[in-house]
Amino acid sequence: MCELCEKAKEIPAYVNLLSKMFEEDIARLEASKQLASEMRFLNSKLYTSIKWPVKLHYPMFDARAAYSVPNNYFQSLYVDGERQGMMFTHGAMRSLFFAGERLMLLSKSVNHAAGADYFTSFVLLHLEPGEYDYKLAGDGTLILSADVAKPVKNLVTGKKEKKKILFNFMHKPVKGRIVTREKILTSAQFRTVYAKYGGAQMKSASIDIEGYALTVPHFAPHPYMLQLHKQFGYLSNRDFQEHAMDYFREHLGLY
Repeated sequence: MCELCEKAKEIPAYVNLLSKMFEEDIARLEASKQLASEMRFLNSKLYTSIKWPVKLHYPMFDARAAYSVPNNYFQSLYVDGERQGMMFTHGAMRSLFFAGERLMLLSKSVNHAAGADYFTSFVLLHLEPGEYDYKLAGDGTLILSADVAKPVKNLVTGKKEKKKILFNFMHKPVKGRIVTREKILTSAQFRTVYAKYGGAQMKSASIDIEGYALTVPHFAPHPYMLQLHKQFGYLSNRDFQEHAMDYFREHLGLY
């Protein structure tokens, strides 16, 4: 097992954060079920390919878009041809991690109604070797992809279904692509970029979370890990981000 995986199970603060998150997710699922009679779209939005609820104490890396503005925060994921939510909201994630040789995906979008949070989408997926592909390009770009029909359980109806899952997640080398808060807030170039996504108020959400933004698609350590970067063995959030590729190299045998 990789060193980062060992630490994820041994750091009490990280285990506690994940445990609290899963408790919140159980409440969100119950709220989604209650709202499904009014919001009928919820009957076809929440799926898992493994037993759930389940405790997953693994390192997690979000597949984020370049610049990570709030309304275009995550890289694209499709379920039966329907693009899943891209927005940054409290509780949202699109995380990749490995459980042995399996590639795992935990993606969720969260909204709020009637005094409670609920899921507008939820996908917990396991992919066996052969159900996903990976490619390391000459410039160091890693692409993790899948185009597969998976048996899943509908968490609202309880029914067994089969869903086509499609994604092409990408991590480009981040050296020279990490931009500081100060540069983002003062650069005319970046103001132009963010204007495409709704104006200055749509600044990169990662500025507030990590203190920097990345100008390329990337795999970012989940905020829970960044909060505990020193316990994971990194000097700073940026140091952790700059070494994110190490985790994927370890599990994919890319040396």
